[in-house]
Amino acid sequence: MKGNEVEFIGKITAGVTHEVNNVLASIREISGLMNDILSMTDEKSFPRKEKFQTSLEKIQNQVHRGVKLTSQLNKFSHLSDSIKTEIDLNDSIQHLIFLTERFARIKNVSLIHQTSNKSVTLISDPLKLQMALFNCIAYLLNRISNDGEINLSQEKKGDDFFVSISYNGEIVNRETVFKDSSSVEELVSLHTILESLGGTYEFDESNNTIILKIRDKK
Repeated sequence: MKGNEVEFIGKITAGVTHEVNNVLASIREISGLMNDILSMTDEKSFPRKEKFQTSLEKIQNQVHRGVKLTSQLNKFSHLSDSIKTEIDLNDSIQHLIFLTERFARIKNVSLIHQTSNKSVTLISDPLKLQMALFNCIAYLLNRISNDGEINLSQEKKGDDFFVSISYNGEIVNRETVFKDSSSVEELVSLHTILESLGGTYEFDESNNTIILKIRDKK
């Protein structure tokens, strides 16, 4: 898509997530008020008090989950605000894992991020960087059996930044998964995205790993 189309989608998504947050805030306040009123009653005057309290607790838990989802979606919608900005790889990977864990959960695969003790930051395009990482995750999920783990880690070597995406679990046709194939849709997209970022990728077959090399756009 063109830049203005992506910007339009981002603005609409950001606006809607703000409105959804307002709805969730209202539900949270109303359920909180109901809980306060319920706390002033006893079992004799309200025979089903315990069931109502359990239901209100479930509502509040789902509201909390909803707020977290919308806040992360809102953050995602702002990735297209700039094509060149400072990115904390720890934060960016954590954000992507939160947004994509449903795709992994369908295959009973865990997405695990090995965070760095120190900040790993670079100047790049935040949206395209997450697109590149997502293509790697999608590539693995589409070619592995159910169960297992996908581990993501990052490091800086000299002026270059590296993100490793490795799989730990059973692999069908292992000899073909970690070998480059330009005809595979996810890899075609990955190559195009990394080319625009000034980066590359390679496979480490011995460790079941895809390694992204990303240049700092300072």
